[in-house]
Amino acid sequence: MDDLTLEELKYLRELSRTVDDLLEESLKHRESLERTFTRLFPPVMHLAGARGMAVTTLDEELVSTTFSHGEFDGVFPGTLLTGSRWGVRKLESGHTLVSQQLDVVGMVVGSIGMLFEGDRTHDAAKLARALETVAEELDTVLASVQTAAEKHTLLVTINTYLANRVFEVGMDGAVRALCEKVKLPGFLLLYRDAVESGALHYRMYKYGQLEHASNGRRFTTLDDAIRQFGPNLVTPHDKHLARVLGERKAVETVLISGVGDTHALGKIMVWSGGDGFSAYTVDLLRLLASTLSQRLIDYNRERIHLSQFFSASAIDELIKDPDYERRYLQARAEPVGILFADINGFTRICEQVLERPERIGKFVDDWSAEAVRILHRHGGVFDKMVGDCVIGLFGPPFFKDQQGQRSVNAIKAALEIQAFTKDTMSAHPEISRLSEILKVPGLGVAIGVNLALSFCGLFGPNRNYTSFSTGMNQTARLQALGSFRETLVMREAWEAATAINDPALAKVTVGELVETPVKNVAQPLRYYRLNVG
Repeated sequence: MDDLTLEELKYLRELSRTVDDLLEESLKHRESLERTFTRLFPPVMHLAGARGMAVTTLDEELVSTTFSHGEFDGVFPGTLLTGSRWGVRKLESGHTLVSQQLDVVGMVVGSIGMLFEGDRTHDAAKLARALETVAEELDTVLASVQTAAEKHTLLVTINTYLANRVFEVGMDGAVRALCEKVKLPGFLLLYRDAVESGALHYRMYKYGQLEHASNGRRFTTLDDAIRQFGPNLVTPHDKHLARVLGERKAVETVLISGVGDTHALGKIMVWSGGDGFSAYTVDLLRLLASTLSQRLIDYNRERIHLSQFFSASAIDELIKDPDYERRYLQARAEPVGILFADINGFTRICEQVLERPERIGKFVDDWSAEAVRILHRHGGVFDKMVGDCVIGLFGPPFFKDQQGQRSVNAIKAALEIQAFTKDTMSAHPEISRLSEILKVPGLGVAIGVNLALSFCGLFGPNRNYTSFSTGMNQTARLQALGSFRETLVMREAWEAATAINDPALAKVTVGELVETPVKNVAQPLRYYRLNVG
């Protein structure tokens, strides 16, 4: 290599300063690569004395693109920059091409070349130094552009995966896409259940592949920690989760809903093989955490809406199907078990025992919460609450069981609600004076059970799951006929239930068939009173 003269040193310094100033100006104006090269090429070519200049690199869309300016004698400049023939060479046209690869710390970001008039191979060292000077200023800028574009592309990919209606499937795809870009020996997502207070779920990955899950192959050490520490594991400053992972060097990110640490949705733990993480990897993890926080908010909102009607197990089954609304919740006519349960003498209880509105509200909350849990345990759906009357449906949303089983489930739920109200709610502190004041042995409910063709699905602006039928009206009237701690069952429902021969009804008998005309119902109601042996 020729020794640098003072004149060449000044020239290279001027060339470097010119490229730096032009790139800084482009960055200041947030210009595209095309506009940046349009600004850059002419002054650099003028200083270098080149007749053409070209750069092949990935553009903002990560598409390989050749940017060029000047004369290349009709040859596409991109073809001159392909392959590995870097350096100074004379072309068939008689002109001289100087080219080299652009890279930053081993990361190839493209190639650059200048075309000079005539045979300049005798100046090869000087031309190469000039091109190297330009490349040193340019490669870092191109690397940052490509890195930003890669992050954006990855974020779009992650968003696409997380948009999957089935959260677990989307999460698996997002982690897999992340691990295709960066090496992640371990990745753990631990998140709260939006429906079951205090419950936590997790998905644990090894190099992007699912290894453990709370609804699959369990990680017993984590299960033990969840039982011991509960939701504290996802709070920002709790260290128990890190201890579960042992000595592995991990990055922890808390997923936050809204502002402040009190709204922790979950936590991400990512661990390396001991070498730590690059700034690039940490930045990608932050992007994933931000996107995942929003997805969890949406996922929780969906589960909370469904939890107004369905049990947690039914919700889990529903949201495994991305098309569950059309397949299971779209309005359809089906035979449905119907239950209406109303507290006996509730108006008198309110006026003479509970008295204050807040006490009434607390009492209704306590009773109805357990009544709904009982509905869910027997496969029922909570339709709505009208005053102190709980309404349940049996059959929806999957309609997998026989019609008779729907009646059986409704009757079993009725019996359990009766027992709970009698044995547990009668001991409620606010009801301790009930026997003395109302001269009754504690609290009771009147329940009506029916089996009728109903139109079930999501209705109204709030998309509430409910049912419409004359059978619903019949059941309401039937329940109103019930006396203290009575369960009345329509003849059709009882006959369908007894055809199933369910052992749970072995001790249940009925009285004589009763026929009672009621207001606004065309035919008299025909029903039985249940007796529990």
